[in-house]
Amino acid sequence: MDIRQVSNKKKYDLAASCYDAIAFILSLGQVARLYREVSQRLDVPGGGSVVELGCGPASVIPDLLEKIDNSSEIIGIDFSSEMIALANRKKEVNGWKNVHFECMDMYDFTPVKQVDAVVFCLALTAMPDYKKAIEKAISILKPGGQLLLLDSIPLHSKWYHPLANAYTYFKSIVVGAKPTREIVRFIADKMTIVENKEMVFGVYTLINAKI
Repeated sequence: MDIRQVSNKKKYDLAASCYDAIAFILSLGQVARLYREVSQRLDVPGGGSVVELGCGPASVIPDLLEKIDNSSEIIGIDFSSEMIALANRKKEVNGWKNVHFECMDMYDFTPVKQVDAVVFCLALTAMPDYKKAIEKAISILKPGGQLLLLDSIPLHSKWYHPLANAYTYFKSIVVGAKPTREIVRFIADKMTIVENKEMVFGVYTLINAKI
């Protein structure tokens, strides 16, 4: 684990209890809409499986649960013990029977069998090596499996993108992220991008890809 990831682990342990409030503020009040957009694109068959890598305090889980049936399973992985503790409290309060959380390094996670979908929701750019993280996601996906990614990725095609990028870089300092446009190209080389949608005036990008 490199020094930036160690720093992030400490930061996210401390921020766990106020993570949702921070996400609301830094998303300019749009975080609920962002979570809904992710869940609306989830394509998992009955009895399927979803893994969220970097799940934090289970913020997007309620929306994902609305898109799967009771026979399907969601597994959340995060290296922050405080985030996972909060996620498990939400699980108990809400009675999520088909959700399971693990506190571990995502690279050590190996599912019993390959999964139908992997989700990175506001997490990938906070990981030290986005290529390694994406390759890990692909390695646990079934043939034809889905990758859903929501994150802040610099854009350069519209007049207002410099303003969005400036805000993205400011926000990245707060959350310990490293935004890069190379994420899109890397996914396109490895998978078929079904949709690449700009959101919140370019501050966020939603990528829906299939193997």
